[in-house]
This record gives sequence, structure tokens and C-alpha cells, in this order.
Amino acid sequence: MPKIQFKEETLNGRAFIIGYADREYLTLRIPRGDKKYSNISLGTTDIKIAHDKALDVYASTINQPLRSRNRKFLFATACKEFLEWKEEQAQIGEIKESAVRTYAQRIHQRIIPYAKLTGVNSIGDICKESFGNYGFHYRKVETKGKWNTATSGLSVATINSDLTTLNELMRWMVERNILDATSSPKVKKLRDRKEYKEDANPAFMPDEWDAVKSQLMEWVQKRDDDDELTLWRRRWMFNWIFFMYHFGGRYHEAMRLRVGDLSTKRMPDGRLKGIIEVSSATKMGRRIAVMNGYWVNSVKSHLNKGVKLRNQIIEEHNELVESGEIKKYRWRFQGRIPLLPKPEKDTLLFLNPIFHTINKEDKRNMRRFEAEEKLDEVRWKTSPYSSEQIRKKYQSLVEAAMVFKFPRDGRTPTDFRKFTLHSLRSTHITHQLLNGVRIRLIADNVGNSEAEIERTYYRLNNLLNIEELGMHRKLVKPEDELNIV
Repeated sequence: MPKIQFKEETLNGRAFIIGYADREYLTLRIPRGDKKYSNISLGTTDIKIAHDKALDVYASTINQPLRSRNRKFLFATACKEFLEWKEEQAQIGEIKESAVRTYAQRIHQRIIPYAKLTGVNSIGDICKESFGNYGFHYRKVETKGKWNTATSGLSVATINSDLTTLNELMRWMVERNILDATSSPKVKKLRDRKEYKEDANPAFMPDEWDAVKSQLMEWVQKRDDDDELTLWRRRWMFNWIFFMYHFGGRYHEAMRLRVGDLSTKRMPDGRLKGIIEVSSATKMGRRIAVMNGYWVNSVKSHLNKGVKLRNQIIEEHNELVESGEIKKYRWRFQGRIPLLPKPEKDTLLFLNPIFHTINKEDKRNMRRFEAEEKLDEVRWKTSPYSSEQIRKKYQSLVEAAMVFKFPRDGRTPTDFRKFTLHSLRSTHITHQLLNGVRIRLIADNVGNSEAEIERTYYRLNNLLNIEELGMHRKLVKPEDELNIV
């Protein structure tokens, strides 16, 4: 997929001189109206010569009719040019680079293979019915992915995303005179009848969430044999779970948050609101989210405490180094360790300063550092817990809570493993809906579309109508107020 490396206006804006990454010579790009262009090689790499030749090339080209595509024009080639156009959109900021990769994945992995399977090799092979069975075909596939993982078919959501791309591709080909509009297929999306409550990432309903909270409250209490580090680690997990519930964001969004991305604001009614600036590098791009400010302050305070605890341990270690007693501990690093700085605006919010490792390069050079007495050159790093560490601890807490709370309802620990880390986001959205918050407000706050929330959480309709049945009450307890309104 060629990328534009150079672009410069010429002939008073009537054309552009462009340098493509995979082409030796500069190209004159002439707009021909209705998003159509003529691209002619200028036969030179010198920009001055290119400007001199531009007028002659423009004059000889503009009076010629725009070439229409041959019916034998390959479908795969049209897809390639469509992706080049998407790449240009990404370069000027209309879409993200990640979106281009998503388009390419859908086209190369599923759309082109299906076209070949059904005999669509060239543009002339396309007709109104060409992609009519696309959804049914991929709902029946038995394997998927690089390793041919067994499956009972692709999800309806994945297929509908493909069809959105396919319909956009067809419109693009019609607009550029590649495909006759009378032959352009428009494929309807499948209806998604999946019961999300019973599938991936289900939400905790109010009684289930009460059980999880009770378990967390009990687990985080201090025992007689607990030291400060043990309590700190336990409280880290406690804070993380409640932060994710109140934040309602995605896991990767939370783990990219930095201290400077969070602030709090005291409202006239006394409530403390947390203001979260979600990075533009995340799935849905930059947004401002609002949550309960107590948990923002709690996480920040806990990070500060962790840095202090780690520095106390480092100071004790350095005293052993200075006294020479460190040599008694062969399993410990023998040199000095620099103190961790106080958290700053660019410090990761969920940093784990209690966990530290020497980087690989320093491990390889450890003996040289010791021989040259340059122990201060050893650099230590801190990082958050891994997603697997968080998942395992979270899962054990959920299972313990559910087994204790619902011992006789027929469910086993295996049944509770369906509550994933993403279930905290689902729970946030579900509890907002149960409390009557407008879907548009929820969608904006969590970085989702109204349509997606309505489709995924339609099962709550009866619960949301309980006011009309004369049984209206607040289903989420006051201490769980999500505080976005």
C-alpha cells in the first residue's frame, strides 16, 4: 500500500506533485471532479523539473476523457486502491492508522477470499446478488484465525462490521466509475439475537454486585500477620476493581492513564466528581469521562503511599550496602538502588512501585558494573501488575463471593468464571441504565455508541419499565453512586 512521502501544490492549485513511497518518480495528480483523479508519472525525481513539466503534462491530460475501468479490472486491485485511499485519509487525520489496519484485515482475510469463492475475480463479475450469502457463509465457518481455531461461526457483530466495510467499498467503486451503479450490491446486515447476559463479559446484577463488594470489604481488612506491603498490594487490587466499576472504561484505557489525566471537582451539592481525560491513543480516541471523585483520590493517594513504602525498603537496602553487610545476602542485589521519584503528571496511575526488576541490559552488565564500582549506573524500573496477575486475583475474589452468597442456586465456581475484567465495564453501564440515566449520557461517558448500548443491553427493558409496574426503586445503593450526572 503506497504511502505519500511528499505532496506539493502546483499550477495554482489545479494539480499536485506527489511522491509515493514505492514509486521511483514523482507523480502529477490532477483532480477530475466527483472525487476522481488522473495520476501521471513525471519521469523525474527533481522537484524543480517536475514543476517545469507539470504544465505540459496537465495540458495534454485535462482535455482527454477520464479513463473508465475495464470490466476485467481485478476486484483485488480495486480493493488495493480502496485501501490506498484509506491510507491517505489517515495521513490527513480523517481516520486513525488503526482503522486502516482494520479495513485491511477485513478485506484481505474475509472479503477477498469470499469473492474468490463465489467467482468474483473481476469487476465485471459483480452483480446485485454477489455478496448476498456473505453472512450465512461466515456464520457456518468451522475454523478461524492463524491457527485454525475451532469455532461455530463468526459472531454477528464481526460479520456486520465486514458488511459495513463491503458496502462502503462498493459505494467507493461506483463513485470512481470502477463499478456500474446498477450492478452494485447492497448487503443487509444480520440481526444479532445473542443473549449477552449469558455470554461474554456479563454484568453483575445488583445482588451479585453486593456479594462481590462484601467479599472485597472483608478481604481488604488487616490481619494480625499482615505487613505494610501485603496490605498495600491488597488495597491496590481493591482500589483497581472499584475504580474500574465507577470509571466504566476499558481495561487498556485505564492502564494508560497517567496522574495528570485525572482531576476532581467539588459540586454545589457537595458531591466530588472525578474528571478523566482518556488518551487519543485508545480504541475510541480522546474523550472526557466523569466518575465518582472519591475513587480518583483514593487511587492517587495509594500510589503515593506505595512510592513511600518502596523508598523505605530501598533506604534499608542502601544502608546494608554502605555498611558492607549486604554481602551476607547473596540472593539480593549487591549495589545501591536509587530512590523512586514522587509521582508526577506523567507517572502511570496504576504503577506498582512495590514491584521492580532490573532491565535485561543491566543484568548482562551486572558483573562489569560491580568490577568497575559503577553500581549507581544500574537502572531499576517499576511497572503495573500484568493483566494475567490482575485477572487471576479478580477471578478468585469473584468465585469466593459468589459461592458464599449463592451456595444453593445450582451454580458452581466454573459458572462464575464468565465474569471477566470487562464485566466491570458492563456492570457500570447496566447500573446506570437501572438508575434511569440517559443512554446518550452513558454512551458519551464510556466511549460507545447509543446503538451499541441499546443492542447489547436490551434485556434490561423490563427492569427499566418497573416504574410503570408500580415497583420503582433505586436498584443501585447510594455508596455505589456512579456520579456522572
